Amino acid sequence: MVSRAEKQNNLEDFLIETVYCDFRDDIIQKIATDFKNKNFASQNDLAVALFHYVRDAILYRLGLWQRKASETFREGSGTCTNKANLLVALLRACSIPAGYGVMKVKGKEYFGPIILPIFKDYVGEKSVHVYAFVFLNNKWIKCDPSDDIDLSMNTSDLNPQSKLVIWNGKEDALLNLDRGHILEDLGPLSNIDDVISKKPKNSKSIFLKLANLYVSFLRQNKQRAQNKSDLEIIFKGWLLKNNHFFCYLLLFFGNKFKKCRLK
Repeated sequence: MVSRAEKQNNLEDFLIETVYCDFRDDIIQKIATDFKNKNFASQNDLAVALFHYVRDAILYRLGLWQRKASETFREGSGTCTNKANLLVALLRACSIPAGYGVMKVKGKEYFGPIILPIFKDYVGEKSVHVYAFVFLNNKWIKCDPSDDIDLSMNTSDLNPQSKLVIWNGKEDALLNLDRGHILEDLGPLSNIDDVISKKPKNSKSIFLKLANLYVSFLRQNKQRAQNKSDLEIIFKGWLLKNNHFFCYLLLFFGNKFKKCRLK
């Protein structure tokens, strides 16, 4: 494996286009040009602005990560992998070297205490979490744009992991993960197309739809819950109010439907 020192000596590798980091796509170029035209005082300020743009303009979701950076932008939502990849593409389009950090984490603990019991069987013992590396002021800095601001602000009271990530371009800014839940942490890596191209398990599961409805609910919910049980009750009401009756039944009956899949 190439050492970090060797990677730092080959910064040109962190400025190239790949299949999934398609920063020469017209839409990526347009966004990058719009930001560069704002005439930030430094590359640091430009990188920070791009980070917060990706963090909040692209909503976090679960599911398929087999997306090019341009596709993630057009869809307006993405997984941690998709959002990190889009940020890397925009930074490279602005001639700022950027790469990827790839963590292996304890899947069932990674999402924190607000994960509902019905989802636990569909989360692997080990999961992959991807964030971004940026080369600024002659050093690599980590930043993670995964959780958008509304999701963070509406969940961090019950979920320490989703504390809002604010980046200043000078210090690492990552999700507030328990170090005991991190099994491996690699990077900076210049190309993770092999990771992005892998198909996740349960990608067509009805439980994935329910999980993303839960994420949408968490982002929108203004009712304060004291614990996870309260949150589940409020979520059930939200499903009915928003005409997701089948998903309400799925949640209500729980394990009886766990073998149900969309083919």
